[in-house]
Amino acid sequence: MAGLEDDTHLMSTGSARPLEDAYRISQHDLVTWASEVTGLDALDAYQLVSQIGEAPVGNVCDTNYTMVAKIPKTYLGGPAVYESAHERLRALGRIYLEQR
Repeated sequence: MAGLEDDTHLMSTGSARPLEDAYRISQHDLVTWASEVTGLDALDAYQLVSQIGEAPVGNVCDTNYTMVAKIPKTYLGGPAVYESAHERLRALGRIYLEQR
């Protein structure tokens, strides 16, 4: 599983055919990741993602369909994923912009 992170969300993608498989992959990955990050049991993470998750369509034009599963980080207690790489990169970006 390879998750994605932005300022406000943790996300996972699934790319497959049919569309239902892309959706299922993205949701399964996000539930697994939410469980690992929060320490929740897998069924509790499943319920959490089911209630607060979003599922925007990423692509339905190319050979494979892509679905995105995402949840707001505010509901996860501010997890530090990927050793806080996102926050470190944001800080470097701020420094760069200040020095321009």
